[in-house]
Amino acid sequence: MNKDEILRRSQQENKGKLDERERDVFGKASRVGMLVGALLCVALVLVSEFLLDVPELGLAGWMVYFAMQGSSNIVLFLNLKNRSKLIYGIVEIIFSVAFAVAVIMKAGA
Repeated sequence: MNKDEILRRSQQENKGKLDERERDVFGKASRVGMLVGALLCVALVLVSEFLLDVPELGLAGWMVYFAMQGSSNIVLFLNLKNRSKLIYGIVEIIFSVAFAVAVIMKAGA
């Protein structure tokens, strides 16, 4: 079996799966996306508080961000068994719930 045949067989076996480089790029893209989301939440808080006078909007942004970050960490824990990811995930989900409660309380006030 020559190397071209080995390469072809490997490509057929792994068809539809991400290779190592693609997984690394996907991980980096996810981290950048979460950073951009955090920056947008900061901007949303500033705009909603000082320009729109609707503070609930900023709270809702943080609720969504922490839910995304928390669920991401919980998935990492389930796949990597890293306990710190579980702890971060739980704390972030708690923050998300707290922001949801704050939105509800502000809306009712």
